[in-house]
Amino acid sequence: MTVEALPALQRARQLRKPLLLAAATLALVAWTALVALPASAAATLLSQGRPATASSTENAVFPATSAVDGDAGTRWSSAFSDPQWIQVDLGGTATISQVVLQWETAAGKSFQIQTSADGANWASIYSTTTGAGGTQTLNITGTGRYVRMYGTARTTAYGYSLWEFQVNGTLGTGPTGTPTTPGTPTTPAGGCGTTNAALYGTASASSAENDGSSAAAAIDDNTGSRWSSLFSDPQWIQVDLGAGLPVCQVKLQWEAAYATAFQIQLSSNASSWTTVYSTTTGSGGTQTITVSGTARYVRMYGTARATGYGYSLWEFGVYTVGGVVATPTPTPTQPAPGNCAWVNSSAPTATKVAQLLGQMTLQQKTMLLHGTNPTKTYIGEVIGIPSLCIPTINFQDGPSGVGDGLGGVTQMPDGVTTAATFDSAYAKLYGQTIGAEFAGKGVNVALGPTINMIRDPRWGRSFETYGEDPYLAGQMAAADVQGIQSQGVMAQVKHAAAYNIEQPAGTIIVDQRTLQEIYLPAFQTSITQGGAASVMCGYSNVNNVPACQNPQLLNIPLYQQAGFTGFVGSDWGGAHSTVESANAGMTMEMPGGYFYADFLAQAVQNGQVSQATLDTMVTRVLTKMFDFGMFNKAPSGSSTATVTTYAHQQVAVQGALEGTVLLKNNGVLPLATTGGSSIAVIGVDAGAGTQTIGGGSGTVTSSGTIWPITGIQNRVAGTGVTVTYNEGADQAAAANLARSSTVAVVFASDNYGHEEGDNTSLNLPNNQDALIAAVAAANPRTIVVLNNNAAILMPWLNQVAGVFEGFYDGQGWGKAIAALLFGDANPSGHLPISFPTSLSNMPTSTAAQWPGVNGQVQYSEGMNIGYRWYDARNVAPMFPFGFGLSYTTFGFSNLHVNAIAGNQATVTATVTNTGSRAGTEVAQLYVGHPAANGEPPHQLQGFQRVTLNPGASATVTFTLPMRAFAHWDTASNAWVASAGAYQILVGDSSRNLPLAGTETVPATVTVPLH
Repeated sequence: MTVEALPALQRARQLRKPLLLAAATLALVAWTALVALPASAAATLLSQGRPATASSTENAVFPATSAVDGDAGTRWSSAFSDPQWIQVDLGGTATISQVVLQWETAAGKSFQIQTSADGANWASIYSTTTGAGGTQTLNITGTGRYVRMYGTARTTAYGYSLWEFQVNGTLGTGPTGTPTTPGTPTTPAGGCGTTNAALYGTASASSAENDGSSAAAAIDDNTGSRWSSLFSDPQWIQVDLGAGLPVCQVKLQWEAAYATAFQIQLSSNASSWTTVYSTTTGSGGTQTITVSGTARYVRMYGTARATGYGYSLWEFGVYTVGGVVATPTPTPTQPAPGNCAWVNSSAPTATKVAQLLGQMTLQQKTMLLHGTNPTKTYIGEVIGIPSLCIPTINFQDGPSGVGDGLGGVTQMPDGVTTAATFDSAYAKLYGQTIGAEFAGKGVNVALGPTINMIRDPRWGRSFETYGEDPYLAGQMAAADVQGIQSQGVMAQVKHAAAYNIEQPAGTIIVDQRTLQEIYLPAFQTSITQGGAASVMCGYSNVNNVPACQNPQLLNIPLYQQAGFTGFVGSDWGGAHSTVESANAGMTMEMPGGYFYADFLAQAVQNGQVSQATLDTMVTRVLTKMFDFGMFNKAPSGSSTATVTTYAHQQVAVQGALEGTVLLKNNGVLPLATTGGSSIAVIGVDAGAGTQTIGGGSGTVTSSGTIWPITGIQNRVAGTGVTVTYNEGADQAAAANLARSSTVAVVFASDNYGHEEGDNTSLNLPNNQDALIAAVAAANPRTIVVLNNNAAILMPWLNQVAGVFEGFYDGQGWGKAIAALLFGDANPSGHLPISFPTSLSNMPTSTAAQWPGVNGQVQYSEGMNIGYRWYDARNVAPMFPFGFGLSYTTFGFSNLHVNAIAGNQATVTATVTNTGSRAGTEVAQLYVGHPAANGEPPHQLQGFQRVTLNPGASATVTFTLPMRAFAHWDTASNAWVASAGAYQILVGDSSRNLPLAGTETVPATVTVPLH
């Protein structure tokens, strides 16, 4: 199955009330236009409530039926590719007089309106290449039963998205010659959809052979996992579709243990069943069975087995008329328990905080400022105070999903992979996805994202972060935080600050300008732009002061400069004092209460910590508890709940697709599926040993990892291509397999990503470099696919035909890499870190810099970390920051730099797809300062993803605030934009910037952060 055939993936959008209100207004205008038609038209709205289908759906939330439901607050959205279509079956032949398209922001630029009598042969009755979105009322003439919008070019990088697709006209007669009433359901001709509705449901079974073969494995879209029953008859597996749906087909993909006698049964209540198919001659393999009926529950009921084992299904697919799936109904919230005046109150937050604070004793105040150890359920808990109606606050790791060993969750791609998408909309969707899972697990505070800089790729926690650039990290973090917090869960960004090594030799020695320009901005952006509720102070000791009692990391940059209103929690065991920590800005000690229990009360009583400071600390915690509704809704969710869904898993796949970087391609990629060709898949990382996540608190338990070998086998099924797997333990055998194959794909991983440990080498462990070299010597058509903590050395680079870098891509990795290898998806990831050519060719190459000597780690490279150092020294990295190849090519032109107005500058450029495939480019803007400012040569200040068809062009627009031209002035302790000429550079990496212009700052100004 190709990626285009999969349900497309939801993207992040800010659908705030004003936008919905605007959409509703558009709907009212459109309706007014309809009822005001001239009488001669005699038009009737024919499409509302009729069966609608589409070429694709973004996910289950945006089905085709949403465009014909009369609700301007719901929409159909397609996959992010061309062409796409949506069609409606009017139930009978109609004379069309008008079509109204109510576009969401993602509109069609080039599209046709087409009609058909049979749903197969189409005639165009309208065509445009200048669609402008909004509400388009098209007075057109045509005849047909089916009407569709057929889009060939989009106005955005997203798909096509319609609030409403309205067809007006007069209806003739139905297929049997009888009048057809609009709104009466009819089955479309050949209308069985291609979306597997079972993926959006839940499964149960009469039995399971063991924990690894549960019913859920048959509806996970992974033919590498299966449901297997006990060895007896009868046995059954059933799917709850979530609502009564028109079922038209069931697809059974049997393992070797199949059924010879079984029935397909339908039910509305899971107790009374109707048999719609029965056989006593089942032959196994893949069986596609046509059925008919409306049901919420569908089951396979087996009565005789082909083997002495049980029944075993790789996948149990259920398909519906029109491809409809059930839309989950949100669980209604219940009011918070208790009769306190501040509970379930609509009073302003400040009023409620003051009411509650006035009732608290000193001991109760300190109770809210530390965790309890050991905890009952979660990794961290601040126990509630029932007498004051204060609920318990639950904390859980981590940045890549719900961590700490909880099951039933989605293992998302790591932070570096997400940063490699250069897609803040995806980062927000990522946050929404994990936020929903945290909420479903009963978590109030998600411990993430991790937003520290990768100063050196040997850092064990590099995989958790967003790379080496503070602007990129800040934009991705802010979007992720917005997504998490949109689900009612607080995000705690970590770890403030200058935490970039697990095993330092001692204190971090870093100057204030470097702190302000490199190590603090991402935290400040997550506050000013993302609205982060909380920040975690880290384990680092900076300039001889522990981070959690360091005002240069907490009070000054967060509260004073960024206007932070949330609370700072310590990392687990990161607190080292009472008085110093409280006065520096640390709000909460975790996981226990050694410093912030009795010692804090004593410090307040003896005046070392003022009553005002204590009240401010408590106010910061209570404010966020009120802001996030903890006093207005009863606690919900459970640590044992299953919160992963197929839609969430597809978000993980999307991240792996967008974030995997193509580093080299000599023309072998994408792989062909020519019959008779053969592929050698080599390496432990291609199978059960595939590394999709790092270790430590950043680990997330997968609900079902798709191995690369499984993804590849699924992709070539039925094409005549042979795939052979070798783990690579025997290097000679692996080389021989490669030699006899058309192409070899070697999967390798570093296993270096882990909390509490750093790495001494950037070479692949376990002789994998030698394995790659041997395979490449045997077959020059060798592709290497990497899963790494961060940058890695590649001594075999010149021997291989292609290289993909995936970092740690999450549980959907196998599906994503198969799509990329075969060109079903065009690579679009760009590196968020520089790749060095050697350990001696890095910004931190001396022992004093890494891991430090004599009790100090010298950050003597200053602001020149990552690409800044390579550019300042004019040293060529192996691969530069921002680099990433595609299966097409792009050009840049028409740079326009507008003068600063209203404290911002606007820059535009044209990006053109100069190749032969549709693809996505990441346009990057860098600013170079006047030499007198003492800045690195140029620094990222904007990026934009743009998807283009071959030959197409698009204008990208960058809005630069004055902060983009500012530097930290140590004399005034402020951000200052000095008067002068600034370079504006645009291209696709830090080392490929073909467009250059100049922006003039006319006068020196101080630039506030908020």
